[in-house]
Amino acid sequence: MASVSSPEARELALVGKVEMRIALADSDKRLEDLLKLYLAPLLLKLGSESVAVRNKVISICQHINTRIKPQEIKLPVPALLKQFKDNINVPLIRHFDILYVQQGISRIPVTDRLELLPTLIHGIAADFSKSAQHASQIFHLTLRLLTHFKLPLRGSKEDEELRSMLGLDDEDAGFLSQWFGKLLLLSVPRKSGGEFGLFPRSPGLSTDDYKFLTLQGKPDAWDPSGDAGLSLTESKTLVARFLASGMFSDEEKFLPALFASADTNSQVSDIGEDVLKRAMLSKDVEDSTFVETLLGLYFGSDASDGPLPVKVPLRIRILNVLSKSVTCTRYPRQISRVVEEGLLSTEQLQGNQTTAGREASKFRSAIFTLVNFVARRGSTSDLSSMGESLVGNLKSFIEDQGWPSPDKGQDLEIRGYGYETIGLLAKAAPEKVLLEPSLSLLNWLFRSLRDDVSGRDVAVSIEEALSSVLGAFTKSSNSSVHWNFRHILLKYATSENLDNLEKTEGMKFSRSTRYVATRFANRCLPYDDVLGRWIDLLAVSGGSKERHEVFEEGKKGLDPYWYKMLNSFPGPGSHQEPMSFPDFDKLVHFIFGQPGAGEDDMDIDEQDDAVARLQHFRQQYADALPIVIAFCCQIAMHSALVERQIQDEVSEDWGRKLDTLMSTDLRPRQAFRAYTADDRHSQSLAIILRAAFEQLTREEIGDVGDIGTVLVQLCSLCGENVLLRARLIPDFRALEPSILSNNPARRAAAAHVYGILASGGTCDERLVSESQTLFFNKLNGWKTAVGGEINQISGAIIALGYFFSRLQWRKPAELSDTHPIYRLLECLVDILQSSRDLTLKGAAFTCIDQLSLFLVISPSSLARHSKFQDITQQIFESAKTGTTSAVLALGHLSMITTEASEEENTDYAYIRDKLYELHEVRQSEVQFSVGEALSCFACGWDSTALTTELDVEHPDQQRDPWDSSALTPSGPKREKTLSAVLEKTLKGCRQTKPSLKKASVIWLLCLLQYCGHKPEMQNYLPQCQNAFKLCLSDRDEVVQEAASRGLGLVYERGDRQLKDGLVRDLVSSFSDNKSKMSGTVTEDTQLFEPGALPTGDGSVTTYKDILSLASEVGDSSLVYRFMSLASNNSIWSSRAAFGRFGLSNIFSDSSVDGYLAENPKLYPKLYRYRFDPNPNVQRSMNDIWNALVKDSSTTIGTHFDAIMDDLLISILTKEWRVRQASCAAIADLVQGRNLDKYEKYLGQIWDKCFKVLDDIKESVRAAAASLARVLTGILTRSLEAGDSSLKNAGAMLERVLPFLLSTSGLESSAEEVRMFALHTLLQIVKKSNSKTLSPHIPELVERLLGLLSSLEPEAVNYIHLNASKYNLTTQKIDDLRLQSVRSSPLTESIERCLDLADMETMGKLIPRIEAAMKNAVGLPSKVGCSRILVTLSTRHNFLFRPYADAFLKLIHKHVLDRNDTVSSSYAAAAGYVARLASDKQLLATIAFCQKLYFESEDDRGPLAAGDIVLSISKNAADRFTSLSSSLLPFIFLAQHDSHADVKKLFENTWSDNVAGSRAVLLYLNEILALANKYLESQKWNLKHTAAKAVAATIISITSGSDELNKANAEIVWPTLDKAVGGKTWEGKEIVLEAFVRFVERGRMLWGADGKVAKQIENVAIREAKRQNKSYRPYALEALGKVCIARTDLELSGLVEQIVGDVLDEVLGLGEEGGVTDKMDVDGGEGLKDATL
Repeated sequence: MASVSSPEARELALVGKVEMRIALADSDKRLEDLLKLYLAPLLLKLGSESVAVRNKVISICQHINTRIKPQEIKLPVPALLKQFKDNINVPLIRHFDILYVQQGISRIPVTDRLELLPTLIHGIAADFSKSAQHASQIFHLTLRLLTHFKLPLRGSKEDEELRSMLGLDDEDAGFLSQWFGKLLLLSVPRKSGGEFGLFPRSPGLSTDDYKFLTLQGKPDAWDPSGDAGLSLTESKTLVARFLASGMFSDEEKFLPALFASADTNSQVSDIGEDVLKRAMLSKDVEDSTFVETLLGLYFGSDASDGPLPVKVPLRIRILNVLSKSVTCTRYPRQISRVVEEGLLSTEQLQGNQTTAGREASKFRSAIFTLVNFVARRGSTSDLSSMGESLVGNLKSFIEDQGWPSPDKGQDLEIRGYGYETIGLLAKAAPEKVLLEPSLSLLNWLFRSLRDDVSGRDVAVSIEEALSSVLGAFTKSSNSSVHWNFRHILLKYATSENLDNLEKTEGMKFSRSTRYVATRFANRCLPYDDVLGRWIDLLAVSGGSKERHEVFEEGKKGLDPYWYKMLNSFPGPGSHQEPMSFPDFDKLVHFIFGQPGAGEDDMDIDEQDDAVARLQHFRQQYADALPIVIAFCCQIAMHSALVERQIQDEVSEDWGRKLDTLMSTDLRPRQAFRAYTADDRHSQSLAIILRAAFEQLTREEIGDVGDIGTVLVQLCSLCGENVLLRARLIPDFRALEPSILSNNPARRAAAAHVYGILASGGTCDERLVSESQTLFFNKLNGWKTAVGGEINQISGAIIALGYFFSRLQWRKPAELSDTHPIYRLLECLVDILQSSRDLTLKGAAFTCIDQLSLFLVISPSSLARHSKFQDITQQIFESAKTGTTSAVLALGHLSMITTEASEEENTDYAYIRDKLYELHEVRQSEVQFSVGEALSCFACGWDSTALTTELDVEHPDQQRDPWDSSALTPSGPKREKTLSAVLEKTLKGCRQTKPSLKKASVIWLLCLLQYCGHKPEMQNYLPQCQNAFKLCLSDRDEVVQEAASRGLGLVYERGDRQLKDGLVRDLVSSFSDNKSKMSGTVTEDTQLFEPGALPTGDGSVTTYKDILSLASEVGDSSLVYRFMSLASNNSIWSSRAAFGRFGLSNIFSDSSVDGYLAENPKLYPKLYRYRFDPNPNVQRSMNDIWNALVKDSSTTIGTHFDAIMDDLLISILTKEWRVRQASCAAIADLVQGRNLDKYEKYLGQIWDKCFKVLDDIKESVRAAAASLARVLTGILTRSLEAGDSSLKNAGAMLERVLPFLLSTSGLESSAEEVRMFALHTLLQIVKKSNSKTLSPHIPELVERLLGLLSSLEPEAVNYIHLNASKYNLTTQKIDDLRLQSVRSSPLTESIERCLDLADMETMGKLIPRIEAAMKNAVGLPSKVGCSRILVTLSTRHNFLFRPYADAFLKLIHKHVLDRNDTVSSSYAAAAGYVARLASDKQLLATIAFCQKLYFESEDDRGPLAAGDIVLSISKNAADRFTSLSSSLLPFIFLAQHDSHADVKKLFENTWSDNVAGSRAVLLYLNEILALANKYLESQKWNLKHTAAKAVAATIISITSGSDELNKANAEIVWPTLDKAVGGKTWEGKEIVLEAFVRFVERGRMLWGADGKVAKQIENVAIREAKRQNKSYRPYALEALGKVCIARTDLELSGLVEQIVGDVLDEVLGLGEEGGVTDKMDVDGGEGLKDATL
């Protein structure tokens, strides 16, 4: 046995004693006390080395366990918990400690429990590292305590300090957030029997996690009906709320918030989503560890006890987060697995069936979003490694839904998403996915587009996928895929033609793939690829039947300019290679070699026969033929020009410009003739010719479009070998039906082609003779013909005209008297003289036109049938009506007349005069035809207008070299005609008659255009220049345009001296504002448009009208005024003419080496005119600028100062349009430019801008406002830029702010100016940073405070003065004004200024605020000043503290404002400023309040005092408390004021700062001293207030049931005696009640002091004898109560007497006249009422 002195024995002895004491405890209370003392030390013995001791303790614990079952027994939980935490290495102690803690914690009060919380959670992470079981119990206990913990408001100061308040370190916080998150994942499954399984796993949790959260699998851990069980739902909501608090950092919150957001309970998920949004902002989603954590949660673990994958809602959330992380894209294997499991796994699909269909759809959407993100942001290497498998899986997913047609009930939105994602992945990793030799994916997508019937949305997604992969083929140079790629494009571009066949046989649905195939062709195949162009041709061939976008895409692919635009990449790094065109022969061979529906190959066998190939093509693609012909013809022309090195620039409208070139310029035509003569191209040309020929001859009704023109052009330029190869010459009679058709265009084209073909040398003469016979037979019946017959005759006439004219040129011969031409002429003359049918006449004009051109007829041959002049007159009559064919016929007929002198009356002179007379025709386009006719009259075949008329070559024409001069028919010579015509035309340009002037300027332009190459023309160039310049100022736009174009032509043809002179004159006329009308006005000069200046019975138009109007009115000055108007009108009209056609070219050329290069003064003027209000002027000037200035930025930079100086002068000129233009020009000039460039002008710009803001014209004001907005924008942008443009911003502010604050800005008399200045100022304040704005803050704040009042609408003051009229009170209006100030942007700007102020700025700001307070006039400014003080005291207290005393003192003055709202505002501000003021100043303020209260003559002072004291109480509570001894006695007294508002203010202050009524005892002496002082006041109000305060004091200190102690009674009595004394007054009964209470509770005093006792008796009797009728009942009642309390007195006799007298008086028993011995205490007032 162990020795008694051994440690073990001693321990056993101690333990035994404890056991004995516990065993002897005879009550629960005794047991509780013993346990409180011994339980913790006893359990500590479990750490003993002796087994016996440990066993003994365990046995005692068993005994204790049986004794502590009653819930009333409290255990020493705090000591046990502390012991648990301290003995981290002794598991046995910890085990029993936590056991008893778990039992005892629910038995102690909630407040005590909550005090354990910091201890409980402190070191919980370390507890877990030692024992997971113990940590799980601690965690469970923590959850139990948290249910009682009241969380502070989120975002409050307490919330921010919660973590430190709980003593939570980072390790423990991380542990708690981790397990809170796992708790949110916990779901407790139940077996059918209701028992828990053996450690099952929850999604997202491992077996160990599950054990931890369920207290090692305890069945009742999450059973709320158990003793220690918790509700899982409530616990999850609880931890979610704690996660939202300041207890955790954003990093710690993230994962738990993510888990919570996916919870099925909306209470949890709503909190989770909110926290997640906030935490997401600071979360680094690019952290690889974080990404791996999320992926681990998503997939779970493969280990048997590892965590399971999380549920689908959380998976969706995880995918959403991963879709924001680029790091996630570096995990290709996992992403592939996400797709495989999410879209294709059978298990996943089965799992989804148990969830809502919407959830499954969301899950798939999230997967697609992730893959979409990966495809867009992943690296090429990562995408290459997973692209193939991902695309394969996505394809499988779509095909599993049913492909190409989906099964019923499938999610089509997901399907569309699948297609898009496939496209993105293929784009991202094209080498492995897309560009494999078979191009199976591209084919699959095209087929899906064609056959997928899922609907429009899915089709759009497929198109998007195809658009995504398009880029891969534009960059691909892989030749192995090229053939397949072209094959696929062709297949799906032509599939529509096959589909049409299938649809007729009732085949399935099919969607057009032509648009996408065309896009691919345009982007991926070069322009010279014939297959690509064939696809474009197919797209365009549909015309109106095809979708618009298909048609447009095809057009873009055919036009080389648009093709180049589509495939050009902007930027300096992009290099554009020269464009190569398709080979003409290859193109034709490919197109007309297309296989039929049953053929597979893209080519067919070579067929030389053009007709056979054409028939084969027409069977397949009849609709495409017109566009194929036109395009192939253009390519042939282009090839011909390139071959001869004639520049054919690829520009906009390339096709039209090419056609114009071929039809107007001789060299290109000769180049094409040479091209067609090359046998290598003959087969291709023959096919095109034959196609066009058949297109013209096959249909007789339909419109031929441009085919006729193309065919005429080709026939006129191709040699006979090509025409023969195309079988056109042998088949020329096939044209006869078209010649005799009803379609005018078809007739004209067919007749022209007939003339070319039938006149050829290889043509069968017999067939020609038969054809002539047919036509002449038709002619014979012209007089009786009607309807269609007239059309046939018309066609025959034209055909014969073309035939005879070409025949004569090809085979010149003298005409015999029996030649058929005379028969034709006879018929023509008859038609002209006797027919009224316009169709026949038109045919006759054309026929005479052609015969005259090729000199088949002459005046003498015409004279056989009629006089030449008669025929001329007949044609002239039609020409006068505007018939173009008649005008040209007249011009070409004039070519056969012989030149004669002016005086002779010849055919020559007659036809010349008739041409001149055509100036009367009003249509401008007809005058261009007249000009062309005049050029033919003046020069004959030398006029370039006849270039295209030479459509057959003379037999003697030289072909070597290819551009040899063309042989032309030689008619009568012209030597003087051109000069004469020019003289006449120039004279016409100076005429005032509008029609003649217009016609003349157009004719002059045509003569320059068509005869400009003639030597005579050079001599007339200066005169032409003057004529055109004169016409520039004409009001007619056609005249302007013609003059402008004419100047361009003059410039082109003149020498350098002439060019410089022209530019000099133009510049002066353009830049001066002087009248240009001197010497050009006659009586008939039209100065104004008709109706522009109405006079009542007409309008002023000519100079003559002005003179007569001035004469009628008797005011000669009207002439000058109108002429000034007309001059101005003229100037601006001429400016509008600038830039049209040729002028821009003149300036462009001159700027390089001419006049403008030496005289750059034009630039400032020109720059301003670009912004002229007149859109015509603006457009013209822009054209000139663009031509003149090659590098706009450099030019403006060079001439910046000159431009700016000119604009700053112009902005204030008399002309409104100049002012408006200057505003717009300055705005454009300063934008985007460095401040250094215009800093010196800034003040002037703002100044003048603000002046123009008040302009008389609205449009000028609008332009000025726009300029001001630009200036503000520049300023605010530079302010926003921060340090980078600090210098600029500072410099701008230095100049702008003084201006804004000056009389030109905020103090301007103009409303618009003031408002804009204010807006600008607010923007500056809003955007500035501290460094830039600090120097200006003092002045800004002062001015903004003043503006609060000055910007208040005047109507407010009116309503304020007349409030009663509108059923309002002034207070209500003031409240609204106050609200307006608080929400005003001005207030916001002031506060922003204060926020930016630093210590130095604050020193300068304080005097400004003082000045603003002193100078403030209106309510808004005064309230604003008070609000500033509040802001400074709360948000800037450190900076403001040194100045608080001064402002608190200043408030003393302003708080007495006459307006209650202002006074209250300053009083409220005083409370805030008091926070920072010194004790001395605060005491001074309290003294000021007391002075206000006690010495004011009206209610304003007490109210202000009450406001100040209440504000200090609320807003400076700590300062109030520190000075409470000075304040509370005064407040106590003042709260008894008789004024309701004053009383309420002080009552609120008192109640806010005093806990109970007994608190009066603390300040008893001070209160009574103050009351005593003012009981002697001369002011009744103060006297009464003091008396009430004394009464309230006594009531308060006697509120309990105890007697009043003698010391206090001695203090109170003298003041009470004084308060009760004196006359009665309304409310004195309160004092009387206090007197009674004193008597009842003050026995200790009056029982011991006889004097006091006697005085009490006297007072009671005195008050009872008072005669005041309303007071006496209270006095009598008081007397009774005093008698009851004073048992030591015998007053029955006296009382009886007093009461008896009262009764007698009431009952009317007394002597009349009153009782003389009554004590007249109240000055003789008697009781007059009959009743009491």
